[in-house]
Amino acid sequence: MDRGSRASEAEEQSAAEREVSTPPSTIGLANRGTLLIVGSVLLVETDLETSERWARDLDIAGHAIVNVRTLREAQLVVCEGGIDVVVIDCYDKCDGVIEFARSIERLPDAPPIILVSNSPVAPEVSARIGAAAFLPKPCEPGEVVASVSRLLGRPRPTRSFEDEPTGRTQLG
Repeated sequence: MDRGSRASEAEEQSAAEREVSTPPSTIGLANRGTLLIVGSVLLVETDLETSERWARDLDIAGHAIVNVRTLREAQLVVCEGGIDVVVIDCYDKCDGVIEFARSIERLPDAPPIILVSNSPVAPEVSARIGAAAFLPKPCEPGEVVASVSRLLGRPRPTRSFEDEPTGRTQLG
């Protein structure tokens, strides 16, 4: 099987993984030859369509994506480590966001939070949790990508994953 076939299969598999609720500990990376990862982004989004749009654009920008639907799942993933930034889309009263932020703030490698919402209380919640960024909805996926990229900054160390999933990681 040549690289083109593998890349095509990997892209289809990555798209299929995003359609199904991905287990919280699984990072849906496509094996497309050598892939340089800018940062790992945890998306907390209940709307599948929005999550897919954001994930697609973040993936194109070189970020590894973990999709979860609840703040409880997000807490478990963050506690496992390896997440560089958390993007939370909160609704209505942003229930649970403050508790989530408190639960992870004691971690030595707690990732910054980007809050996205159209809730009238979201700017206040964003300030209370010390969010690194706040994006009012509606916003385009490109705005989410720009905020994540600004937050993670460049240049930064990148990880290079082999073409075949061998479990070996090269630092580059």
